[in-house]
Amino acid sequence: MAGFCIVAPSLLFVGFVRLLDAMREDALVERVLDGVDEGDGPTGTALDPTMFLRSAGERSRRRTAVCRECGAPNATDGGRCGPCGAGLR
Repeated sequence: MAGFCIVAPSLLFVGFVRLLDAMREDALVERVLDGVDEGDGPTGTALDPTMFLRSAGERSRRRTAVCRECGAPNATDGGRCGPCGAGLR
């Protein structure tokens, strides 16, 4: 049993590395890397991380309500505050 616990993770790691190596040689990866090298940029939709985080924060604030009793943020779908149990509007 001890031998299995020592050998199995090593074999899984070697298999994972070989899988990643095989994926790296994919034709799609080569086309994307060629596009980046030429200055065209990656294909597909480009997403600005700062805009994504800003919009996610705004959506999160819209879906929360602040408790009048304790001031804790709560989901708007709940009728009561989680920490104190007071009713939410």
